[in-house]
Formats: sequence, structure tokens, C-alpha cells
Amino acid sequence: MGYFLNQKIKYRNEIDGLRAFAVVVVIINHFNKDILPSGYLGVDIFFVISGYVITASLASRRKENFKDFISGFFERRIKRLIPALIPFTLITGLLISFFDPEPIISLRTGITSLFGVSNLYLLKHLGDYFATSAQLNPFTHTWSLDVEEQFYLVFPLIIWLTGFAEKKENGAKNLLITIIGLISISFFGYLYLNQIDKNAAYFLMPTRFWEMASGCLIFLLINKKKLLILKKSNPFLIFLLIIVVLFFPVSLSPIATIFIVFLTSILITSLNKGSNIYKFFINKKVLHIGKLSYSLYLWHWTVLCISRWTIGISLWTFPFQVLLMYFLAFTSYKYIEMPFR
Repeated sequence: MGYFLNQKIKYRNEIDGLRAFAVVVVIINHFNKDILPSGYLGVDIFFVISGYVITASLASRRKENFKDFISGFFERRIKRLIPALIPFTLITGLLISFFDPEPIISLRTGITSLFGVSNLYLLKHLGDYFATSAQLNPFTHTWSLDVEEQFYLVFPLIIWLTGFAEKKENGAKNLLITIIGLISISFFGYLYLNQIDKNAAYFLMPTRFWEMASGCLIFLLINKKKLLILKKSNPFLIFLLIIVVLFFPVSLSPIATIFIVFLTSILITSLNKGSNIYKFFINKKVLHIGKLSYSLYLWHWTVLCISRWTIGISLWTFPFQVLLMYFLAFTSYKYIEMPFR
């Protein structure tokens, strides 16, 4: 059998704490880019987390035939993502129709998000994620969800073809070699495309694959005990470096993205029990936000976008808007996410 496939994979609460941090920095950036210029990179932290968690989940499952493996994988993904996405899309689409005199682009973005291709639609009809028009489209942020969904179309096939899903003797080794190769191709593709079409590099899954696959890679290496040096890294220092990168100007987006993915990978590796940053991430309040992170990510942009069309965003509106984001996210999590999960 593989070197870790018989082991039960423990759930890591601190990962939910890291999710909380990621969604908070995204929200801060979306409130005011001047406060945290590269806070949008919280999405890239989510990408690394997703790759790690998905691989850990698949590693802990029993042997299955191909049909059960694929159907089970997609059933879990659908239950995780779609139930909260549908009411969000319907309600947000209705609201924007009252305030945007020409809502067709927004509505089409919402529709394409339900089919997992809003990133492609935005690339064609919006182009620049940082453009003013993007701030007025309540579905702009769904691009990242659809990049993940497209990753999920490819990743289970890789897991199966390498023998990892069937717990074959060399399955983990095959997956490790394959992931390293695919990360290399995706990473250099990302660097190259950034030189000729930054928007395509930003929105397309193939040039984002390396980020999610990095999460897979560190899971494999941690369980193979190949990251002992990184495990001894100071997680608090790594966390501080992540915060520093979040203050990078948008003009340094490619290099900032690379740093964030690398540092997030190290942080996940080095988050050992007993460290102060570990204790911070497992704080009950932090974990609570982490549990809400998906619904919070969905609804925060609706609140901000509708605000831009109406009352605006200022120091005076901030408390009300934050409370509304929390209320919508908590309602979605408790009454939609949890029952389906």
C-alpha cells in the first residue's frame, strides 16, 4: 500500500481559521483598495486551501470503483457549492435589476456562474478584474468559484488515473510526480501569459491550476515526511510575511501571487499545535467566520455592489454593511449550507 493511504486523515480546524483570514482580507480590499491593495489575494489563499483539503478528503476515502468515485466526488462538490449559490444568484439578480438601468451583463454573469463558466464570460465581456465596471457587477467575484469548479472537473481524473483513488501501491508516488509536472506547466504558462494577456492569465483555470495543485502537493509531501524543514518554520513569521505581501501594489500582482501561494503552502505546513498563530486560528470566533467563509464570500459582494449603486461606501455606512454581510452569510450557512451538507 502507499506510504500514508492507510492512515486516517485528521480534520484540521486551523484550516477553517485560515479561511476566515482569507475572506476577511478579501472583504477589506473590496471595501477600500487603498487600505489593503493586494487583499484580493485572499482568493489565492483559498485556492491553495482547496487543493489541500480536496486531496486530504480523497486520501481518507475507502477504495471505490470509477463510477462510485466520480459520482461521489461530484455529489459532494455539488452539495457543497450549488445550494448556497442558487438563492444568492436569484436574489442578487433580482436586486441588481432594480438599480442598474442596463443589468444584462450582470445577469448573464450570474447565469454563467451557475454553469461554472462566469470566469470565461467575464474575460470576454469585462476583461480587467480591476476595472470600474467590475465593481458594479454583483457577480464579478464568482470567477474564482468557477475556476475551482473547472479544476474539480480535471482533478478527480488525475487522482483516478494515477492510482491514488484505488489505493494502489505507487498511487501516491504517481500522483506526486504528475502534480509536480502539471504545476510546472501551469506555472510557466501563468508567467508567459502574464506577459501577453494579463486578463487571460488572471481568469483562466489552466493558469490558476498550479495554485490549487500546490495545496495537493504539500499534502502529499507532508504525509511523505519530505517537508520536515518547512514544518519547523516559524508560522508567525510566515503569517507576517503574508500580511506584508497583502500591502503590495496591484502593479506587482504576478509576483505577489507567487509569494502568497508559496507562503500559504509553508504556513499550512508549519501550523503546529502550541504555536501562537495556531491558537489564533482555532479561536472560536475565528473558526466561526471560517465556517461562514463561503456564504460570506458570496454575499459580501452583493452588499458592496448594491451599495455602490445606492448609498455608496463610507466610514458611516461600513458598520451597517458589515452587519448585513454577516446576517446574510449566517442565514445562508445555517439554513442552506448545513442542511444540504
